[in-house]
Amino acid sequence: MPDYTFEVTTPVFRGVRDKEPSHFKFEIESYEALLHSIARTKSDKIESSEFNVGGHSWALVIYPNGNTKDSGSGHLSLYLKLVNKPTGGGSVYASFKFFIFDQERESYITIQDSRERRFDAAHLEWGIPKAFPVSAFSDEKNALLVNDSCTFGAEVYVITSTAAVSRLSLTERDTYRSNSWQVYDFSRLRADAYSDPFSIEGRSWKLHLYPKGNLTGQARFLSLYLYLNDRTDLVGGRKLYAECELSIKDQLNGDDFKQTVGFWFDSVNDHHGFDTFLPLADLNNPLKGFKENDTLIIEATINEIFMLKEAS
Repeated sequence: MPDYTFEVTTPVFRGVRDKEPSHFKFEIESYEALLHSIARTKSDKIESSEFNVGGHSWALVIYPNGNTKDSGSGHLSLYLKLVNKPTGGGSVYASFKFFIFDQERESYITIQDSRERRFDAAHLEWGIPKAFPVSAFSDEKNALLVNDSCTFGAEVYVITSTAAVSRLSLTERDTYRSNSWQVYDFSRLRADAYSDPFSIEGRSWKLHLYPKGNLTGQARFLSLYLYLNDRTDLVGGRKLYAECELSIKDQLNGDDFKQTVGFWFDSVNDHHGFDTFLPLADLNNPLKGFKENDTLIIEATINEIFMLKEAS
């Protein structure tokens, strides 16, 4: 028998049913790897691809360790987000129900906000901060997280619609996910510079640097960005999430400067990075060892890659 209890702090209806969500399912593979990636990049939530109900685009937002800003600590926090912001002061009224799949009993735990919510430009996201205890979700006898995979769902009561399924999957590692770029004659650079394209997991990437800074980092920082060249398949809601470590090698002491962050790439967003990556004062300090023989060594490591497939 499943073993979980709920803390009731707001009018929330909970139950169990056999029928799957009629509007949206969100299947997550390699859940623990995703959590570790989120922790390393100081993020706190997972956002699904978009799905359409009632003529509006929505997304399911999950806080795996709770939305602490909404008193959700120790719980899975589940939210519904209206993606297309209403114009002209308009609003969308909707009620909603969340689902967590019990993989052993092939049934769904249902969690429903008892109130109809108003989604407008000032409040695009509504949800349940204490939807389900994290400890109970992780307990293997409850069969909600099995083989590091889980399934969530949502129903939005505007009008009925056909179900959509989105899947966030970890890309299996089959190559060395790091590339080193040696920037010779660094002091002679007058403008920005690009690395040669390099391949990681069958995709083409490149690095882009501004030696004297870009935008908010101008004249104070070295700016560094990662580009994804190959995005032909990132259409129709498909996205690629990459946990990236960008570093500049300390060629004297081995104390490399590095930053790790998670980026989402799609058909529109082809690059991400840092306007304020490394202070120029540190870069030009000979004791730091970043520039030796006027050469800079920049390394890009992609620790994890997740593919978010479009709702279907």
